[in-house]
Amino acid sequence: MLDDRRVDLNLLRVFQMLASELNATRAAERLGISQAAVSASLKRLRAMYGDPLFKRTQRGLQPTPRAVLLHPAINEALRIVEETLASVGDEPAQPLEIVRIGLSDDFEMAYGAQIIALAREQLPQTRLVFRQTNSQMAAAALHDHEIDLAITSGSINDARIRHLSLGSADYAVVFDPAFRAKEQGAFTLDEFLAREHLLVSFSGLTGITDEVLAEHGLKRTVHAATTHFSGLPFLLRGGDCIATIPSHAAAALCRLGMFESSPCPVAFPRYAFGLSWHFEALRRPRIMKMRDLLSAMFKRLDAKG
Repeated sequence: MLDDRRVDLNLLRVFQMLASELNATRAAERLGISQAAVSASLKRLRAMYGDPLFKRTQRGLQPTPRAVLLHPAINEALRIVEETLASVGDEPAQPLEIVRIGLSDDFEMAYGAQIIALAREQLPQTRLVFRQTNSQMAAAALHDHEIDLAITSGSINDARIRHLSLGSADYAVVFDPAFRAKEQGAFTLDEFLAREHLLVSFSGLTGITDEVLAEHGLKRTVHAATTHFSGLPFLLRGGDCIATIPSHAAAALCRLGMFESSPCPVAFPRYAFGLSWHFEALRRPRIMKMRDLLSAMFKRLDAKG
């Protein structure tokens, strides 16, 4: 018989996170403790229940049949404890929880600070982690629980991934105004083609600008390339190169006070972007709350134009 004098509610919380994440490192992140502490707790849990509970595999932890049976019971036990604490008039302190948002650095530059402020106000005891991803990588990262939410261009064609449209974006030309007179106004096509360009693309070889120009039988001169939008402030500053990037990233650079932007002299197709999550995240209220906050935030931004 289980000796209830040895039961520590924190151990049950560790079990809950391990069963949810099936990965000791991610469970430790969500709990805000070290991986060594999670391992020590799992050792105590195994001794308590007389069962291995979780076995290590190449893809993470696999729950034993006993752990599968225990999971809903432990969830219910923790829920009851929380309700009893709430019934005395004081809200129980929320444990620190990690919410990992995958996004490319153009979205991080443009919206990261707003997302952090939103979480600080609306989701106390939540630590946000931004991780680099894109539409090609996001599905695998969501399946492997490396991220909880993904903000990407386009959508993800996967039955296990849920998707919500957030809006659409276009492109703008960004440059150091020290190398261009203000009275020149917006870039003409001739000036755009005559200037040297900094390319930002995942491959570092070609990008959407080259594809659009090719449709018109045109070509630009690429002086250098980077795979990260976040490097642009250091690469554009003090030089006469220009960069054609998503308009939200251009606006973020202009807010630094060192750059200006201009409309593109050729028409670019707008592209949709949205928010994705794995269907299993429906069991995690804090992730769902963050999803709803992000949706509302982008609706407000879209209304402002």
